[in-house]
Amino acid sequence: MSAWTYQSEARRHVWEFIDLGYEREDDRKVLYENVLEDPKRVELFIQANHDAICDLVQATPSRREAMLRRMSGRDSLTQMALILGSYQHCRKAVLAYDWIIENDQPFVPGAAYRSATVSQGGLFDQLRERKWTRWPFQWGKSPFPGEKTRRDPNDAPDYDQVIDDYDPRTGMY
Repeated sequence: MSAWTYQSEARRHVWEFIDLGYEREDDRKVLYENVLEDPKRVELFIQANHDAICDLVQATPSRREAMLRRMSGRDSLTQMALILGSYQHCRKAVLAYDWIIENDQPFVPGAAYRSATVSQGGLFDQLRERKWTRWPFQWGKSPFPGEKTRRDPNDAPDYDQVIDDYDPRTGMY
């Protein structure tokens, strides 16, 4: 399978979390207010719950509701923060595949160790410096400082038509 296929699937996973959060309008508003109040606290929560987020991304959509209840009880704010963290995780995966595709140097064991170190070091630096979107535009205006409210391909370094033009009401982009 090509990196293009994996990237396409990662985009579909982004859509799944956009849909999951879109269905919870009242809970989204509560999360929005919490991010506005203290974005760093929400980011720290997402970092602290990385393993749970990876479990949610790994799970099939039909299992996620039960997993969210099990992970958070009935606390809708925690559930929404986990959904946002899952969206962010998938969005970062799409960006990572972009790098792999752009550099056309897939990791294959057997390359010279020094050459592989050069390549992977470049991956880390390029991904770390790249700006990315932390709030789905489909959920409304972003509460994160510095994020735009509208998607303009010329204004967004991580613009992705398939993700950013996706409409959860119709399931199409």
